[in-house]
Amino acid sequence: MDAVGPPKPKVLFEAEPFIPYMREADFDHRLKPVVEDCRSQVGFLPNAYKLYAWRPEIAEALWRLERDIMGDPSSTLDRFLKRKLAAVACAVNGCAYSAAHSCAVLKKPVVDGVESWGMSEQELQDVIIGDQVPASEVERVCFDYIRAASQDPPAVTDEIRERMKQHLAAPQIVELACVVGFWKLCSTVHQSLHVPVESPLLGDTGYVDL
Repeated sequence: MDAVGPPKPKVLFEAEPFIPYMREADFDHRLKPVVEDCRSQVGFLPNAYKLYAWRPEIAEALWRLERDIMGDPSSTLDRFLKRKLAAVACAVNGCAYSAAHSCAVLKKPVVDGVESWGMSEQELQDVIIGDQVPASEVERVCFDYIRAASQDPPAVTDEIRERMKQHLAAPQIVELACVVGFWKLCSTVHQSLHVPVESPLLGDTGYVDL
């Protein structure tokens, strides 16, 4: 009888896209900064951008919008906080693709020149499910708003809005609302087109089920 060896690791494969990816060689020249930024930050060109590339004007605008909302030097909210809020929003939206990318950024070991935050798996799960104790009332109201607005925008309560006015300045409130809106937009596109999660991130898709 053959000896029973250790179990073989499970091999995960990417699904096929709903429509074909555009070949990178055929990308519009305007998307060169997008490609360079994605490769430097993520390590590969995300599948979503290989689909957005069919409409370079939209791809370029979305890339610029994410940069302006999430990481522009003019930001009025802490960048790390916004990344955590984005992960929560994507999970509430039920978008495995967007959640996987948001969570991967938060878990990536800290490296100079690359957005990475070094969160542990447990820390990230606590953020997603709401078990993390907010560091301040600013954080508390931001998380309360992001969950409520992502789940049902018209149902955001007056109580939450009053706390927002109490703890946040007007520019911060607008920025926070745009975090919700941006990831709702992306989640809608990614979910409805069933954009395949890239192989390196397949292990980060479970957060939407927490």
